[in-house]
Amino acid sequence: MQTGQCYCGQIRFEVEAIGPLVNCHCRFCRRVHGAAFVTAGIVATDALHFTAGEELVRRFPSEEGSRFFCSNCGSRLFNRPASNEGITMLLVSTLDAEPAGAPVMHVNVESKAPWYEIRDDLPQYPGLPPGAAATLEGE
Repeated sequence: MQTGQCYCGQIRFEVEAIGPLVNCHCRFCRRVHGAAFVTAGIVATDALHFTAGEELVRRFPSEEGSRFFCSNCGSRLFNRPASNEGITMLLVSTLDAEPAGAPVMHVNVESKAPWYEIRDDLPQYPGLPPGAAATLEGE
């Protein structure tokens, strides 16, 4: 079990298991984070449990899915892709302890920042590959 929180600490949560970590390069993540990419852990939506502040969580819906954030401090918490709301892309920056593993892939590289060069040997995908959540969904 891992715990996490928003920046102000008003929202707290527990997550039973964190699956693969991915670096997301989509223009939407880049825009809201002001960075070249964001690292997220794939978790089963039903494995994420709020322990405090759930009433402060706000949802921003969009064509590609929903983004969730703290209404008090604005911290991004997680995303849920429209294509599969059974998975949640939990931002590792919200975790109280650093995750044990490292990212295993780069996703949404079709819209990565043109000025950023990916310099590792991790696989690169134009979107989130269907098999990325297989360990969570029992596929």
